[in-house]
Amino acid sequence: MGSDVQIVIVGTGYYDSGDLNDYYSTVRYNYDKPAIVIRRDGSIEKTPLGGGHTMAIENAGPVVQGTTGLWLPARMDAEGKYRPITRAYPVKAPYEFCSCKPYHGCQHYEYVGDKQLATMKEVLQQWLSEMGFRYPWDNQLGVVCPRAVAGKSGVYFASSFDKSRSDIHPQREIIDIIKAYSK
Repeated sequence: MGSDVQIVIVGTGYYDSGDLNDYYSTVRYNYDKPAIVIRRDGSIEKTPLGGGHTMAIENAGPVVQGTTGLWLPARMDAEGKYRPITRAYPVKAPYEFCSCKPYHGCQHYEYVGDKQLATMKEVLQQWLSEMGFRYPWDNQLGVVCPRAVAGKSGVYFASSFDKSRSDIHPQREIIDIIKAYSK
């Protein structure tokens, strides 16, 4: 295997029914082509088109608090503000990225739960073992990263390659897992 290997972590983003077939019909899925989806319950689903070393975390991404107090998946409107997605199901727990600066324009994201984190860690361990490589820690996760764009080894987010992506946020627990396996 070549010396430069990349593992990419993406988010599914919000999709209507909770049925992964809806996710599989999205532009995002067809662009990312993840090998697996890590469901909210921590289970793994192999994807129809996927291959390589991209994992999708089932996650709505940006959320805003609705008028009822529930946290709802959100999309950016034409004015650059995040608004709740009409008829979207609420998420269980928001994660505040940073109280002083929004991440890609949004203050809160769906929390990646303990079961997903444990599965993500297992998959990362397995892939790293299979490929027999370690990677340098890169503190630019969440923004376009020159190392990622240049094809250098590492574990990256979709936003490491494309400034318009914010589907998975640099949640502290995810960062700790990625950092733990770096050299």
